[in-house]
Amino acid sequence: MTMNEYYKQLEGFSINKYLGEGEDGFPKFLLKAPNYAPVTIEVSADEEGNYGGFLFINTDEKETSQ
Repeated sequence: MTMNEYYKQLEGFSINKYLGEGEDGFPKFLLKAPNYAPVTIEVSADEEGNYGGFLFINTDEKETSQ
């Protein structure tokens, strides 16, 4: 999956709630969209946690039931 495809998954979602900091200290948000399961995102510097920019997208039901 390309980065464009990865981030395109979030189209139509809105931030519903700020969940505080995740385990790694990154800001964590709950996103919802009509007819889709909720997702959480964590805003990191990049995939390794340094520099650049990266959103970790999580669709794990345990994470999104908050």
